[in-house]
Amino acid sequence: MQLLPPIVLAEQPRVLPMADTSAAALTRWLLDGELSSAAKQPTSQALSNLLAQDPPLLFWVICRCAASEGESSRTVDDAGEWLAHQALKALHCGGPPSADDNLADEETWAQRVEMALQRSDLAAHLAAQENVALVREVRLLGLLYDAPDWAPDWFSAANTAIRNAPLPSWLTAPPQPVAGYVEQAAATLLDSRRGSGAVEVELGPFRRRAAEGRKRWLATLDTPIDWLPSLVDKLARLDQLQNQFAQVVETEKLEAMAEFAAGAGHEINNPLTVIAGRAQLFLREESDPERRRALALMNAQAMRVHEMIADMRLFARPPQPETKPTELTSLIDNVLSELRGQAQPQEIKLVRSGAESPIEAEVDPTQLTVALRAMCQNAMEAIGRDGHIEIALEATPKHVAIRVTDDGPGMTAEERRHAFDPYYSARQAGRGLGLGLSKAWRIVTNHRGHIDVETELGHGATFVITLPRHAEA
Repeated sequence: MQLLPPIVLAEQPRVLPMADTSAAALTRWLLDGELSSAAKQPTSQALSNLLAQDPPLLFWVICRCAASEGESSRTVDDAGEWLAHQALKALHCGGPPSADDNLADEETWAQRVEMALQRSDLAAHLAAQENVALVREVRLLGLLYDAPDWAPDWFSAANTAIRNAPLPSWLTAPPQPVAGYVEQAAATLLDSRRGSGAVEVELGPFRRRAAEGRKRWLATLDTPIDWLPSLVDKLARLDQLQNQFAQVVETEKLEAMAEFAAGAGHEINNPLTVIAGRAQLFLREESDPERRRALALMNAQAMRVHEMIADMRLFARPPQPETKPTELTSLIDNVLSELRGQAQPQEIKLVRSGAESPIEAEVDPTQLTVALRAMCQNAMEAIGRDGHIEIALEATPKHVAIRVTDDGPGMTAEERRHAFDPYYSARQAGRGLGLGLSKAWRIVTNHRGHIDVETELGHGATFVITLPRHAEA
């Protein structure tokens, strides 16, 4: 068996094992994208099948998911879907596997695996006869029913109360009737072993499948399965470098623009003030109507430039956010309410979706309102007329995500590269000139968040704002 990266609970690392076959399958998947040489099914389903045959690995995934997302997966398929998207991060974030003197030996784990597979299979069979809708949840709980015996200190009252504890509530306090089917299966198997009571279910098929699972879990392979930790480490560093490179390039580019805007704005403002002042002076002394109109136009245009420079300087040197606990659902509703007057003449529908319950985060409500308003106005310019803009709010224990989606013409890859550049014109994509998106980017980054763009020419655009829920994060 192989050791999984430790999970830290109460400042102590806890280690779980997985089968050699699981380690080999994960190594193959990370290298070439397949879980077996003949894989034909979607990755998440193939991972679900792998987890269903390796209960300790499944338990580890459930704990990882609960620690990062809050309430965890409720079915094996949910766990496989999460692992398909988070495998590299999850396998890397716990550090290298380490020996644990308290970890049971391989034969003990093989017995646990056999019992878990047998119990899960039987419990799912019982549920299928009465409540098919619960079968998937019953199968998951059946596989992990003995988890308190695998890691007893994880289930202590003190540890389950820890913030971000890696145990979901449905595992520490299983709900009925899901738990009822699993308990019935466990009692049936116990009676069968003791030779007591009447066992109404033919257990032979369940035992044979569980024995095959035990054999598979104990199988040793000639392939270099010990490569997995090193492979995960290298792939994680490569992935981090790739992601950081794009973010650093965009950040450095916009920071350079901000420096230029701050310096140029200051230098331009001085002569502009002189021009506007002279125009106002001449206007007071001028009686000819035509010359008065010309001087008034000169003054108005000078003031327009002054406002543009003020926007540039705000982009370059914005005030630091004054964060406070803010309810985001109502904040988004207020932004949409303000903009409906602009949207109605263009026949654009504004809606909010996602979480309906209040979601709170520590943000500067005024600045975040400015950013969301700018992004919605940008979307309205992109659509032009007769369209749809949706703001979706999602939350995890550590972050909130605000997705602003429009059904406009979308952007090309080149236009995407310049999406946050001040005064970049992409009129072929319907986006107007200005500093709206640039200010939104500045506000979000000052909140220690980031904006991602998902777009394709002809298929609209989605701007995803991700912010920490707590300012100190």
